[in-house]
Formats: sequence, structure tokens, C-alpha cells
Amino acid sequence: MQDLTIAKESILAAVESGVDAVKFQSIQLDKLYLNPSKKTTDFIKKLEFPEFWHNELNVFCKKLNVTFFSSPTYLDAIRLLEEIKVPIYKIASAQIGVFPQLVEKVASLKKPTLFSIGLVNNDELDKVINIFYKNDNRKFVILHCNSIYPTPPNKVNLSMIRYYNQKYPNHFIGFSDHTVGINMAIAATSIGAKVIEKHFTLNRNFSSPDSNDFACEPDEMKKLCNGIREIDVAIKGKVSRDVIENEEQQFKSSISTNLILNSKVKEGDLIKKNDFIFLRAVRGVNCIELNNLIKSKAKYSNDISIKRPLNESDIFF
Repeated sequence: MQDLTIAKESILAAVESGVDAVKFQSIQLDKLYLNPSKKTTDFIKKLEFPEFWHNELNVFCKKLNVTFFSSPTYLDAIRLLEEIKVPIYKIASAQIGVFPQLVEKVASLKKPTLFSIGLVNNDELDKVINIFYKNDNRKFVILHCNSIYPTPPNKVNLSMIRYYNQKYPNHFIGFSDHTVGINMAIAATSIGAKVIEKHFTLNRNFSSPDSNDFACEPDEMKKLCNGIREIDVAIKGKVSRDVIENEEQQFKSSISTNLILNSKVKEGDLIKKNDFIFLRAVRGVNCIELNNLIKSKAKYSNDISIKRPLNESDIFF
């Protein structure tokens, strides 16, 4: 579906949903295939858009104060993206897995780069990383990805995010999500993913390969963005529990359980456990102190014949 108006409407809706950046895919049938089948031709023709759109969409994104970038699928697309000065690149799994020349070209630009790894094993991933290191480019983010469309939950392997965080501690790890819904992306954030990529569409009923079951519509994308930001704030909280939160302390004080005398006592009597019942009250000695009072052989300083809270003035040692 080639409609520049819909492309811009999609960007606007994504921005209103809360995204930080908008990524397209730079793809052209005649620059990617030699003698493609009719099935491939029909599919790619639904994905590609005129090359001049890159600049149009970039300008539109700047007006909305959101980052525009794209995934080059053929070498000349990198030239187009450099002409409009994109600040960041994304390399898709299909290129990471089979097109080292494109990887080399992007790495040599020394710009921040996201790359999905849905079609590489660990050894192949290390080779990709070495291409970036060789080009003195360490500004990359590894996106755990499953090149299964859509990906069923039992194939997601989210624990790989922890694995990559441990193996590559000097690089951010993210998640390129091809599952239905937003649960997996939110879960990925909670276990260490710093970047989330998710397909987006104005309407899943559009006749376009990107308007699929695993693409978010605007309302769903807004829920995803809000969920990610809430989790991010929660994870960044303090890691010490030496002092509870002020709100918790206030609640704790409001439900203080105190020592309430339940029998007559005389001045000089030893304080005993059976003298009390335990009730929440606005004043009196906290029940937490009872064992200390008994161990220290504390006594009553006066006769008490009514049911009331025990006060500090009622005690002497």
C-alpha cells in the first residue's frame, strides 16, 4: 500500500501513542531481487515505497519532534538515509543474517545502530559484533528477536535477554517483538530490555503485510508505551530497604498495635503478658515493647483499675 498520507497519519498516531522514534523499512524490489517469483513480487510491492518519501517522512517527523530512521535492505538505501542525515540505523534480522556487506557499511558510519538477531546463532552474532568493533563502532544495541511471524509464546525465549545482558554488559539489549499483543514486550522491559521495537498500524484490516496480527493499533501502542514507562520508573527505584517509604511509615504508624490493660494492677506489680490485650490505638505503649518490659522486670508506677492504654508514665524500672 503506497499512500504518503496514510504514512504520515501513521506517524502522527504513533507519536500520539507515546513512541520515542519511528522506523520504516527501506526496500525496493528491483534493488533486492534478481528474477523474483510472482509471490515475492506481489509481497514486496506491498512493502516498498518511493525513495523520495524518506525525506518527506523525515521532515514530517522533525516537525513532530520524533526521531525518524529506517532499516536499509539494499546498499543504496544507506546513501539515501545519509543524505537526509538520519541519526541512527536499524539493521533487520534478514540483513544481519545474510548480508555482511551491508552490515559493514552501516558499521563504518559509526552511528548508533540497532540490530535484530532473529536469524543468527551465537557464533554468527559474535561475527557481526566484530564487524562493528573492527570499524571502531561500539554504539550498537542488540535486539533479541524471533523471525517467526507471529511468534508463539513458547518460541519467544525471553530469558535470552538476561543472557545477552550478562554476555555483553557494555551494550544495551532490547527486544524486537513479533508476538501478538503487548505482554511479551512489557515482560521484556521488566527483565532488562532497554529498547522495544513493535510493528504499528492504523488498522489491522488494511491490505498491507505490516497490518498484521502482531502489529499494534494506536490504542494498544499507547498501552504498551505507558506500561513500559511505568515499569522503567519502578525498576529505577532504590535498591535499599534500610528505611521504608514515608507513605509506608505513615500507614504503619496509623495501625500501631498498643498495650491495653485488661485487668486491675497495683503499684509495684511486675508487668506481665497476661495483663494486656492488643488493640490499635492512637496512644499508649507499642506492643513491640512488651518483651523488653518483661525482661527488664518493669513495674507499674501506680494503681490502675480501668481498661485503658498503658502509658510511659505508668512504668518504672
